[in-house]
Amino acid sequence: MLSIRANFASCGDILFFDRPGYIEITPNTTVSDIEIELLDVKRREILRDMERKGIHAAPEHLEETTERRRSEQSGNNGTTPEPRPVDSLVLTVAELSAGPVLLSQKTAVYLPTTGLSDALFFRLLNKTKVVFGGTVSLFEHFDEKDCIREGMGVEYREEVRLSSQVIENSVRFMENITRIPENSICVGRMKHLVLNGYAVSILPLLLLDEDNEIEALYLSGGRRECVSEILGTRDSSIWLGKVKSLGLVGYAVNILPKLNLQDSEIEGLYLNAGMREYVSETLGAGDRSIWLGKVKSLGLVGYAASILPKLNLQDSEIEELYLSGGRRECVSEILGTRDSSIWLGKVKSPRLESYAVNILPKLNLQGSEIEGLYLSAGRRECVSEILSVKDGTIWLGRVESLVLYGYAANILPKVNLQDSEIKELYLSAGRRECVSETLVAKDNSIWIGKVKSLKLERHAIKILPKLWLHKDNMIDSLVIIRVGIDMLLKKDYWILGKIKTARSALEVLLPLKTGAPKTEPLLGPGMDGDSASGTTPADGGCCGWKIKQLKMYNSTVYALRGIRSDKSCVLDRFEYTNQGKEKDMSLWFMFRRVYLGKIKQNGLVVPPSIKENLIYTLVDEEGNNPVR
Repeated sequence: MLSIRANFASCGDILFFDRPGYIEITPNTTVSDIEIELLDVKRREILRDMERKGIHAAPEHLEETTERRRSEQSGNNGTTPEPRPVDSLVLTVAELSAGPVLLSQKTAVYLPTTGLSDALFFRLLNKTKVVFGGTVSLFEHFDEKDCIREGMGVEYREEVRLSSQVIENSVRFMENITRIPENSICVGRMKHLVLNGYAVSILPLLLLDEDNEIEALYLSGGRRECVSEILGTRDSSIWLGKVKSLGLVGYAVNILPKLNLQDSEIEGLYLNAGMREYVSETLGAGDRSIWLGKVKSLGLVGYAASILPKLNLQDSEIEELYLSGGRRECVSEILGTRDSSIWLGKVKSPRLESYAVNILPKLNLQGSEIEGLYLSAGRRECVSEILSVKDGTIWLGRVESLVLYGYAANILPKVNLQDSEIKELYLSAGRRECVSETLVAKDNSIWIGKVKSLKLERHAIKILPKLWLHKDNMIDSLVIIRVGIDMLLKKDYWILGKIKTARSALEVLLPLKTGAPKTEPLLGPGMDGDSASGTTPADGGCCGWKIKQLKMYNSTVYALRGIRSDKSCVLDRFEYTNQGKEKDMSLWFMFRRVYLGKIKQNGLVVPPSIKENLIYTLVDEEGNNPVR
């Protein structure tokens, strides 16, 4: 069967193939005797030029005679000869046109001043012994374009994107790197650079234009050897021009102090370290000693979060700060620092996840006007450090939006929101334990001031009686999300509330059969009429809040029992949607309706089946006269 091979690169009629342990180079044309003679002349000129530069490693077999070339070509009777291994090669188009060859790790490939595609260059470093005899200009590889551009100088280079391949022979690759002279790899106006594994070590050897601006730089190293050459350089010695987006992963995080980024305005800096070894070198730097210029978005994941105190962000106005630590060890270095000791400048949107939530007290955010603060904790240990501090001691400055997810909902009493006017407060708790610490607080004891939108998901509904709002606050929207009946029950409740005075079950059922007015006040969790704590406008309880809109999504309608009473305000709108079906856990729910109260006539948006379970009064748009 005919085997069809795909070449990875080409230059005119010369094809380059990747073979196990080799690079095969095969020309598609034959060479005349005159061209062979010119090839020998050209080769000798290159060798003499390399010798003048102090490179004397050119072996005798590079000076092959024209007779040998001619005999090889004539001996094949016009057919394409088989590629033969060579010990040495000068990488020029003329040399490669002479006949098919195989390059291996024993082949010394001499590079005169030339231009190479990144695909060819990294394969040469991986599979051959590369000797620089001039300056190599790198450019992005394209399948339809030549991979070699001879005599390519700085003035001819383009804006390029460079990307390295997987390095198979790391020993050979690193040996080649150590032989490359400084500033001998030109990349000109490089826009994108991706270096993985051992290819990261080429970074200090790159020569860029003085006014270069890199749009995206991504470096990833899975072993210390990938960055060992760079770690031996001086701090801030690797100049890259202006960098807009920088991503360092694995051991590459350790080279951050070596980069000179003072002139950069970094739109996105992302560091990800899954092991402490990935940041061990950086942790040895002094606090605030790594100057990053201006940073708009900063993401530190894993052990990279521990280097936050080492960063100098003095000139930054951070729009997005993302910190995530999957283990306590990821932030243990920070937990030993003083509270409010890590100054971050102005931060608009901090997002802390997992164990990184524990470092919130260490951040100095007093000068910030926070548009959105997001805290997510999947385990109690992720907030254990915060739970030990006094209530109201974590000063956040002004916060517009606050999201507490999972066990982070337990730290709400610890946060000081005195100066805030919150546009959105979102609390989500998938388990009762996520709010168990908050439930210990007294009713109406957690000050949140003024809130425009309040969203409570699942077990977070239990926090409602604990919240204390400003007396003049008007909630534009109260949203209840995914609250089931089981989330309303408590062992010391009688189903969902106490039945007022000594009413019997018969008295409870009577109104449904006698057509009594639909304004009978029913009781919610822990509410016993006007004397109950947190139920009336006078004491600031949630039933006395001023609310424009009340929305319930995929929740039991019985959650209203803890929100609405006959003392509640007129609602502009009530929306109820539930993709599932109500699953009543008690026969009481079959006979008891839920009190909604007064609502404007065009504001009731509920399925017909739900209306039967509601006690409500429609009023006009002024909120006064009942509408029949």
